[in-house]
Amino acid sequence: MTAKPHAFAKFALIGLTAAATMALAGCGGDSGAKVGNGPKGVFISTQDCGGAPKFEIDHCANAIRAAIQVHNNDAPTYDSERVCEAKERSCERTLNDLYRPRLLGFYVELPEEGVPNGEPTAKPLYAAVKGEKGFRAIDGKVYLEADLTLDFSRNAVAAYKAHSGGAPKGSFGG
Repeated sequence: MTAKPHAFAKFALIGLTAAATMALAGCGGDSGAKVGNGPKGVFISTQDCGGAPKFEIDHCANAIRAAIQVHNNDAPTYDSERVCEAKERSCERTLNDLYRPRLLGFYVELPEEGVPNGEPTAKPLYAAVKGEKGFRAIDGKVYLEADLTLDFSRNAVAAYKAHSGGAPKGSFGG
């Protein structure tokens, strides 16, 4: 009989820890210091980002390195190139013979000026699937060239033009 109360107490402690973690995450905690309302841009590389006004190459490199890790870990994968191209505009083969959307650029956001310990953040970007003039992130958010709040590099414009035109391959009318 002593094992059941102990198991219940352990399970309750795990539940309380999870609830406390979610509550802290909801309050912003340290995450507020990492992102801000600072300059935002769309770039294709660390050098492209570092060459833009207000963006420093070291900050760009760290943020983009993290975005590449997100791409490698979280990008959707498909069993065949045909299936990938039916859903995506442009695909690349992975090391384990799967296919995923081709990484075309990065959304980089600097922390708001004056935010202590603020670090830039970045998201991997893929071709917009509806032919928009811009890119989309893994979460589906679309970043368009027409958004005047973004520093959209010329290289990024060239990348979306090269990979975002027309209907996805394999779809009707494409």
